[in-house]
Amino acid sequence: MAPRDKQLVARQFSRAAPSYDAAARVQQQVLQQLLNLASGISGHWLDIGCGTGAALPQLARLGAGQITGIDIAAGMLEQAAVHGTGLTGLNLLESDADTIPLPDNCADGIVSSLMLQWSEDTRTTLSEWRRLLKPGGRMLIATLLPGTHHEIKQAWQAIDQRPHVNEFLPQDELLAHLHALGFSDIETRTDVIRPEYRSLTELLQYLKQIGATNVNPGRREGLGGRAALRLLAEHYPVNAAGRYPLSYDVLWLSARKPEIHL
Repeated sequence: MAPRDKQLVARQFSRAAPSYDAAARVQQQVLQQLLNLASGISGHWLDIGCGTGAALPQLARLGAGQITGIDIAAGMLEQAAVHGTGLTGLNLLESDADTIPLPDNCADGIVSSLMLQWSEDTRTTLSEWRRLLKPGGRMLIATLLPGTHHEIKQAWQAIDQRPHVNEFLPQDELLAHLHALGFSDIETRTDVIRPEYRSLTELLQYLKQIGATNVNPGRREGLGGRAALRLLAEHYPVNAAGRYPLSYDVLWLSARKPEIHL
């Protein structure tokens, strides 16, 4: 598949920024479980793909003395500035996650929740993050695996063959990248979070509110409103309770940059 337009992704998340926190219950749950891995931290931490900045005050409470929140979407950083009100040692940086304008070995740790799945080249992205970590620095990541949003994919496959759902990197490929880049002390945990919605309209509105709409090249144009709802409703897998489930196959991982450069 051709790469997504990063600026289109940035604009989509900027538009969603004002509505994001009210809708992002799954994202908040994933973040909290990721931050449970961040006990006993100190020094300079980067939050890459910080979004509205929900993690910023929590990182400060956990012990980070300096925090840099990084996001490609300017609208998200505007909201992050609100979450970060009153924090000392906080900087916000608008940047692509693959080319972050910070010096080598500048961070004691990196946290990134539900951003890595938007990378067009996971190896390149992780290599950049490794560059930023000090030797011995920790990296905490939550990302999505294949199986995420399979309900939407299943419904659309009965309608057309255009891309409607992002492709997610399998866990073994992600771990292979980490090993190839020399990361050590790798620990992982997976779980499936499956919220349910009363209607397809409610489900699609939720996706719009968090900015997770379809920006894949080759996406279908012009099918909207009642036509889209009718076609999707015919094929969407409704459960026994008449609810519309939407699966998130989540991977949480912790890894460390070796003390000695490889």
